[in-house]
Amino acid sequence: MTVQDDVARRHRAPVALRPLNRGFTAVLVGASLLPALVPLTLLDEAGGPVPGLANIAGLVGGVLIWWQAVLGIRQVSALFTPDRGGAVALHAWLGSAGAFFVLLHPLMEMIADRHGLAYLVRIDFTWVESTYTSLGRIAFLMFCALWLVSTLARAAVRYRTWHYVHYLSYPLGALVFVHAYGQGTFILDLWWLRAYWLALGATFAAACGWRLAAPLLAPRYELTGAAREGASATVYAIRPRGRALRPGPGQFCHLRTRLLSRAHPLSVVRTDPDSGELLFAVRDAGPFTAEFRRLAPGATLYVDGPHGTFTHEALRGARPVVLVAGGIGVTPFVELVRSRPEGGAVLFHAVRSPATALFGAELRELLGPDYVPVPGGVPFDARAALDRLGRGTARRALFFVCGGPGFTADAVAALRAEGVEDRRLHVERFEW
Repeated sequence: MTVQDDVARRHRAPVALRPLNRGFTAVLVGASLLPALVPLTLLDEAGGPVPGLANIAGLVGGVLIWWQAVLGIRQVSALFTPDRGGAVALHAWLGSAGAFFVLLHPLMEMIADRHGLAYLVRIDFTWVESTYTSLGRIAFLMFCALWLVSTLARAAVRYRTWHYVHYLSYPLGALVFVHAYGQGTFILDLWWLRAYWLALGATFAAACGWRLAAPLLAPRYELTGAAREGASATVYAIRPRGRALRPGPGQFCHLRTRLLSRAHPLSVVRTDPDSGELLFAVRDAGPFTAEFRRLAPGATLYVDGPHGTFTHEALRGARPVVLVAGGIGVTPFVELVRSRPEGGAVLFHAVRSPATALFGAELRELLGPDYVPVPGGVPFDARAALDRLGRGTARRALFFVCGGPGFTADAVAALRAEGVEDRRLHVERFEW
């Protein structure tokens, strides 16, 4: 049976992936801020403009922290969109906006009370009011650590450090809600604002609880086989022991080898619509992949997802599609190419050796001359790629880029330099 026969046998209508509607989400964020802005008409009741605005800045910062946390928890954001990349981007933007208000609040309180900088870090649990103030200061210090690791020190710390420091956002949020509930002037005076704040705190706690419980509820899969693919990757087949996930082409899932271990995002290479079997290609790199290679058939894996709408536009088939992959970055494109038996896609695959390229033989049979190996380890030559396409086709095409961070950044920059607009550029993103 040829690859094309297998595609025809297995082909089904593409899954509707529902990318994150940023406009609608922005409306929701704006609506959630309205209760925090109503006290702008009541500044005198807080002792004047500066104390009143300080309270409002704290409320706005708290609401934005709520949104940042909700969008940052993939198990929660997945309830209304599988678009993990869009949720992460919005999470980061709201974190920047929240940082402004979270930093502004204590500075304005310090100015209003005519204190020095020591006011920001003084911890005192000797009486009720100072206890609530100290909880806010602890949250402020946590936020500073989180903000520094995510911005100024991001390039200097390892991913795992960045990842673990992000766990501070959960106790930080809890401290913010308790601090404001016990000491916020407008929350104490306005019953409806107090009820709203309680609702935000309760849903924040529910989101954090779901984040902790989600690994326990993740579908269990059984490792059924492993086979080497190319020079430095292994393809793993896993079969559901109960509930089966149904990823669409280009989507990814998070896998963990133990119930409480850290999950890793991996693109789905193939989905069997009958058995629910999933295939993943894992490159030999790091302790996680080494642990994966040691697993014996029958081992249990915990899988959550599917996430990602990276290739959503490519499934529509209305415009030419150009795929640019660096090494194992080809994995989200494999099922996409299989799902387009009529063709219409050109794949530039950066590889060091075309003879051992990951899925090279299958992709070459599916795409024919539209599978184009290009030299790996050197900057992607966007000009040569666009010339090969023809400039007329290139002006209408959608571009999808996936690979290591360096390759992706260089390829996107090169395509932009050749006139490809951001609206036609789609880049795979996981959790950064």
